[in-house]
Amino acid sequence: MKLKSIITIFLISALAFACGQAEEGLDAKKSALTDARAELKALESQISTLESEIKAEDPDFEKISVNKTLVTVVSAEKKSFEHKIEVRGNVESRENVNISAEMMGQLVELKVREGQTVRAGQLIAAIDSENLIKTIDEVETQLEFATTVFEKRKNLWEKNIGTEIEYLQSKNNKEALENQLETLTTQLDKSTIEAPFSGIIESVPVKNGQIIQPGQPVAFLVSNNNMYITAEVSERYIGNFRVGDEVEVSLPAVKETFMSKINSVGNVINPSSRTFSVDVELPDGKDYLKTNLIAVLKLTDYHAKQAVVIPSRIIQEDLEGNFVYLADKEKARKVHVELGLSYNNRTEVVAGLNGGEPIIDKGNRSVADGTVIDLKN
Repeated sequence: MKLKSIITIFLISALAFACGQAEEGLDAKKSALTDARAELKALESQISTLESEIKAEDPDFEKISVNKTLVTVVSAEKKSFEHKIEVRGNVESRENVNISAEMMGQLVELKVREGQTVRAGQLIAAIDSENLIKTIDEVETQLEFATTVFEKRKNLWEKNIGTEIEYLQSKNNKEALENQLETLTTQLDKSTIEAPFSGIIESVPVKNGQIIQPGQPVAFLVSNNNMYITAEVSERYIGNFRVGDEVEVSLPAVKETFMSKINSVGNVINPSSRTFSVDVELPDGKDYLKTNLIAVLKLTDYHAKQAVVIPSRIIQEDLEGNFVYLADKEKARKVHVELGLSYNNRTEVVAGLNGGEPIIDKGNRSVADGTVIDLKN
């Protein structure tokens, strides 16, 4: 029982006793009151002494019990902050071509099959060139004779023997045959089809003995070297990316993730999709890289070296805007904040916090401005 209650009960008892003695007269009542007051004073002194002694041994004695809300806090961090966007792209190869014939003729040699690995310069196929070789032999014979005639005419002309027209005709015949032989030799070179680079034969759409035309594909050659990713990015991000920027690349189909760099940024907006292209480098010689493989790119469109960053989960909203609760001594204090971008469950605070403030985390939905709190951590 509290001390004030004890005093009250004592006073009531004394007055009741005095009233019970009403028949003794007014003087008796006054005397009884004086005695009661003396006893009360002595009792108050005794109570005061007991309170002091008890508080010395028990500091929490008679403290008012207040219901506190249990919460945890996190610190508003001041650190580097990045925001990234994700775009989908395709794996492409700069060494990915249809090898075609450059002359008409019958295919007499087909040296490759699908899935075969070939080296740069290796023979892929050959076109019948028998008639061309015979023609070259004839022209070489004619050139040999024309050269002999020219040399004799030249010697005579230098001795002022013969006419100039005979000398010029022999020279012209020799040079014409040389040009003809050079043309035929070039055509003969085109009768053989070679691999322009090392790679793998993906398909062979022709067969031995088939008559082929100039430009007709003979083999489809692919390589996993010099490969890249091309992706389309919305025009709203113009100016946010530059050559050399780091990119996180994910290939979901083969469960591969690695870092790369932007190789080029397009300067033309696609009028139908309102996007521009971004090319990203890929490592050479990786067997898992295939043309048209889907890739996911994480591109950094915003970076701040020093930003106040808080977990996105602790941000709340009211009619005035976004806010958080700070742990101010033993009470919750409501603070409105201005937010920037959010990424990976973290949000940048551009106004309202300076960094380092203790922000209520768990239990932030159970408090209000001024709520008495108890910090768990």
